[in-house]
Amino acid sequence: MQTEKGASLVQIKALNRRQLRRAIYRQGPVARNRLARELGVSLPTVTTSVAAMLEEGLLTETPDEAAPGSLGGRPAMLVDFRPEAGFAVGVELGPYGTHACLTDLRGTVRCQTQGPPPPADYNQMLADTARLLEPLCAAAPEGRLLGVGIGLPGFVESGRGVLRTGLQESWTGRPLADDLAQALGRPVWADNNVRMRALWRDMLSGEPAPATFAYLFVSKGIACPLMIHNDLLAGARATAGEIGHTILQPGGPVCPGCGRRGCLEALAGEAALTARAAGLLAAGKAPALAARLAGRASDMADLLAVRDEEPAVATLLDEAVDALGLAAANLFNFIGPDLLAADGRIFTPAVHRERFLQVLRANLFGLSAQEAPVEFMPDAPLTGALGAAAHVIRHTLLA
Repeated sequence: MQTEKGASLVQIKALNRRQLRRAIYRQGPVARNRLARELGVSLPTVTTSVAAMLEEGLLTETPDEAAPGSLGGRPAMLVDFRPEAGFAVGVELGPYGTHACLTDLRGTVRCQTQGPPPPADYNQMLADTARLLEPLCAAAPEGRLLGVGIGLPGFVESGRGVLRTGLQESWTGRPLADDLAQALGRPVWADNNVRMRALWRDMLSGEPAPATFAYLFVSKGIACPLMIHNDLLAGARATAGEIGHTILQPGGPVCPGCGRRGCLEALAGEAALTARAAGLLAAGKAPALAARLAGRASDMADLLAVRDEEPAVATLLDEAVDALGLAAANLFNFIGPDLLAADGRIFTPAVHRERFLQVLRANLFGLSAQEAPVEFMPDAPLTGALGAAAHVIRHTLLA
């Protein structure tokens, strides 16, 4: 049995400061007395910490126009993070391309850039990524760049920034965060790109997020990280959230990612769907798709473009949506998140969203449709990069 150690006064003060910063970031602009009440600390404790952060230039004050003034007529003041007090660079290395941006503390994009998918060679990828990011780092005001966040598919030990698996086999075991930090001369944090997308939804999406939610992302592969009480669950081996390799159909199609049969990724991942579409083309069962492609390989955009005129492709996509709906129902039945955020091109057509919700709701146990809410994310190229920037903000200011 593990014995819990008591916290020292210094540790308690540090914990209070962290909780205070997180509360201001999540709720700001917010009054000091509300912060004290919600955190269970004294108003003088909050006032002292806020005064120090105001002096540092980290926070700003605005009058609370909705509150009555004091006897002297001075309105109550609200505190919030000053957006330009810090900046972060975020980059997502994806299978279809690279996107990067520089943001302030509230996620306003100050500049952005993009590039092709990263090369297979690790050293070349490192050099290309550093070259892409250097102008963004230089664009941040002097002394206010908090660091760089990099997100990519695969298992990433975020504490060390080491890739357990990545887009390419040659990247395995490489200390990406340290190597990129050395190349840029800046602090770097690395993590799985979908966990970073979940941070975007939590911190920078502009919409309030529940304390516990799941983020389902469908791309070449499929992942679903969990935000539990405002903290991401990584698991002991950085593997939490790999819903794509849970088995839905034993003996089903072979997964192009793991090589096993019948996992969700084999049924609904974009790599699997385009491979099966190639089979339809070879069998002469997708003439409209063949005419659109004119000999080139298909991608998800092509499948979505022809679904209304190509019955075989429509069936392929419908079966994928059904599998995703079942997986989502399993998630709600097992975890019970307050929200499921669904992200991916397969959710773009309204008919897919409706079908997904129908399958999900038909397979819930003990939950109503209202108790299993789903939010469809916009198909935006910078979501992953913004999530990587949020990762930096979280680890430098809110940890």
